[in-house]
Amino acid sequence: MISRPASHLRRVAIPVALAIGFSGAIGQAASLTLASQPLTPVRTCVITATPATTTSVIDAEVRQATATTNYGTATTLVVSSGVNANRRAYVMFNLAACSPAIPSTATIQLATLRLYASALPAACRTLDVFRATASWTEAGITWNNQPFGATINNPANTSRTDSFNIGTPAGCENLTVGAYITGATVTADVASFVAGGATNFGWMIRDDVEGSTTARTVTFSAKNLGTLAQAPQLIVSYVAVP
Repeated sequence: MISRPASHLRRVAIPVALAIGFSGAIGQAASLTLASQPLTPVRTCVITATPATTTSVIDAEVRQATATTNYGTATTLVVSSGVNANRRAYVMFNLAACSPAIPSTATIQLATLRLYASALPAACRTLDVFRATASWTEAGITWNNQPFGATINNPANTSRTDSFNIGTPAGCENLTVGAYITGATVTADVASFVAGGATNFGWMIRDDVEGSTTARTVTFSAKNLGTLAQAPQLIVSYVAVP
């Protein structure tokens, strides 16, 4: 082998917009293929439940203790665990509100559900996020007619989309009152909605263990509060694949 000094080496600049393909086993001739590919930027769509009259976002709370009453106009969304006093929150975001529209071929990189916590329990509780599998309306949903039925601890937490911890004790994931939560990732659900694999009926949030002998309550701000800085949000980051 003839050794060449460094001065004989050439630098080859490859444009960033080129995709590089390499093939060839060790010890054999390799081929290098350059294909022109336009760079596609990551886009972000933020759907915010404001004003209170918007129909792009709907939310409601259902209460076991008043099982036939609708709370679609309430200013709070309460999730609680207690003896015959469980409450759940439902929220749905219309992805058609995104502009530009998210193409059905898009790659969803991250989708996050943001709820503003205005009151926390003294214990660190786990709340589960489930993809709703049936339609519901803001003005019609009640504990008895909700998509998941009136049985507590249903569906099983093994079918949840994601979960997060919330409460005032040190070490809890969300322990700050008056702030948006972290940890509610719904990427797979939104990807399925966009691609058409599932119908968007939004999500239900419940306590991981309903029926607690000591009542535990988390309060979130609802869209009907009419406060922009506390409105429920869905943030979707995606790449529009050509």
